[in-house]
Amino acid sequence: MGDTGFYLVILLFVIAAFALAIWRQRAIAKMSPDERAAMHAKVDDARSKLKWGPRNPQLICPHCQTCGQVRSQDLRVKRGVSGGKATAAVLTGGVSLLATGLSRKEATTQAHCDHCCSDWQF
Repeated sequence: MGDTGFYLVILLFVIAAFALAIWRQRAIAKMSPDERAAMHAKVDDARSKLKWGPRNPQLICPHCQTCGQVRSQDLRVKRGVSGGKATAAVLTGGVSLLATGLSRKEATTQAHCDHCCSDWQF
């Protein structure tokens, strides 16, 4: 009996998802071309903000020299081999590698220009 309730909830969820998708498509079809373009631009901007971070008005793109179109965010990137971790691996017979790995992480900033679509780190 418990499995039947679970499958019923899943079925209702799937039906609701399909109904929502149909409703959204109908709402988009009723929009004018200008409204549709504005909606797509807004969605694209939100996706870019999630992927590359917010626009930084002070940064200038080194490739196209455009100001105000550069997005940036802080990252921690794996770089090279950490000397301390390599020493610990030798002393522990390699057991510490399972928990920490050998590479070290460095703080860096990732940037993306919306104008020329170039990416770089500094």
